[in-house]
Amino acid sequence: MHIIRTIAVTLFAAVALTACNDTDSRLENKWQLRSYEFPDGRTQREDSVFYNFQSGSFSAICVLPDANYETFYGLYTLTDNEISINLLPESLQSPNYQRYMAWPEGQRTFTLQQLNTNSMTLVYDKTLLHFRSY
Repeated sequence: MHIIRTIAVTLFAAVALTACNDTDSRLENKWQLRSYEFPDGRTQREDSVFYNFQSGSFSAICVLPDANYETFYGLYTLTDNEISINLLPESLQSPNYQRYMAWPEGQRTFTLQQLNTNSMTLVYDKTLLHFRSY
C-alpha cells in the first residue's frame, strides 16, 4: 500500500510540474500588444509595444514615433495564473516611461486570462491587454 501511495504522489507531482513548465514555456516568447479593452467597452488599438518573457527576465520594447525604440527591463514571476513584473529602477527614469508604462513604483501584477502558442490575454484592473505571438 505504501508503494502505491508513493507512486501516486510521484505521478501527481510530475503532472503538476509539467503543467507549470508548460505555462512557463508558452509564456517565454515575444508578444506584440495589439489592443487594450477597457471596462467601459472602449478598445484602443496598439502596435508599438512588445513584451518579452525569458527565464524570469522581462523587457518591454516600445517603438517611438520617430521610429527609434526604447526598452524597459525588469524581472517577472509566474505564480498560478498571475504574472508579477518589477521594472528595474533605471527604467523608471526614462522620459518615455509615463507614456508607455506608467506603472506605479514600476510594478504590475497581471492575471493571465488566456495563453496559447499564438495569443495571450493579460488582465489588470478589469482592462484586458491582447497580445499576439511575434
